[in-house]
Amino acid sequence: MPFCPSCKYEYESNVNKCPDCGLELVADLPHIQEKIVQNIRFIPLPDLPGRVYADMVKITLDEMGIPCYIRSDGLMDTIGVTGTGLMNKGVRIFVPEDRVDECLSIQHQMMDHI
Repeated sequence: MPFCPSCKYEYESNVNKCPDCGLELVADLPHIQEKIVQNIRFIPLPDLPGRVYADMVKITLDEMGIPCYIRSDGLMDTIGVTGTGLMNKGVRIFVPEDRVDECLSIQHQMMDHI
């Protein structure tokens, strides 16, 4: 199966160009070496109303190359159910201390309607 060299998505064999990037697909992707991050202090962003919202913000931060992780205190998250209800309170995204202001701005832009 061919891959996009930019977004790394895999496509069916009959696809020649990435529909998102417009780049020609390649047969194989080069080995991606994991970057080891050490000595980074992670700071929580303000609570989000549920895991679904946290996942949306995390995807955006991941796409921007900002390391982050989600931690939830919600009961439903414990048993693997996601949603936006009362049982999912206490969902936070943790980001590097030196990128908190940037991440706060991103989270605010994405969540200012809720």
